[in-house]
Amino acid sequence: MYVKPFRYERAASLTEAADALRALDGGGRLIAGGQSLMPMMNLGLVEVDAVVDISRAEESRGVAEDGGYLRIGALTRHRELERDPLVAAHQPLLAAAASNVGSARVRNRGTLGATYEVTNGRETRSVPVQEFHVTYFTTSLADDEVIAAARVPKIGPGWGWGFVEVSRRPGDFAIVAAAALVRLAGGEIVESRLVLGGVSERPLRLGGVESSLTGARAADVPERVPEIDGLEPMTDTSATGVHRKHLSRVLAIRALQNACARAEEAA
Repeated sequence: MYVKPFRYERAASLTEAADALRALDGGGRLIAGGQSLMPMMNLGLVEVDAVVDISRAEESRGVAEDGGYLRIGALTRHRELERDPLVAAHQPLLAAAASNVGSARVRNRGTLGATYEVTNGRETRSVPVQEFHVTYFTTSLADDEVIAAARVPKIGPGWGWGFVEVSRRPGDFAIVAAAALVRLAGGEIVESRLVLGGVSERPLRLGGVESSLTGARAADVPERVPEIDGLEPMTDTSATGVHRKHLSRVLAIRALQNACARAEEAA
């Protein structure tokens, strides 16, 4: 595929990057790790007048504690999340998910995509993660906005986590992935979080399943997770929608069981 010539600009800060995007009036795209943008350009799915490289914007790197949250700079590599002691101590689910991103080479280049904090260099706004993802390769960022950081809550006492996925080969995109958090009290589930990835155009939180788990014990999880209503998984060259729907329930149960086991160990 022929790639239209484009200009390369390097920004030393997020403010410089936002200024450059504003000047390009919708014709610019950010590049950091490059795993998504460059393949899309090579396939002709995206055309740009210029790419703005933010890989040297050091103020947007690293993990820090922020009250009951971890603040993770948007340029923090997946490999760093895998190994960071604060992530391991306060949000191990994130470390487990990061370890499943591509190969070690990709994790050393890849950066965090989802975030709550975005900036245009003049002001910063908070975006709930469920509002950030719109559809495939599309977010709610304005043309002159840059991802600054993610804030993720720390896991408190009594919580356990689980993460499982199925892919055709190690490092491939997940056909289905399931992430779960569970808090136990007296051996019963009092809170839970369950999200599926790979089945739709954006991650899906399963609030109905979460509600059905309240008061359940770990052994009750399989019977408390029903067929997931309203789930219409996509069909592609990796799997049919029917297969994805089957995997969704199987992996959801497995992630929840793993989360319960860790919560019991923590107690």
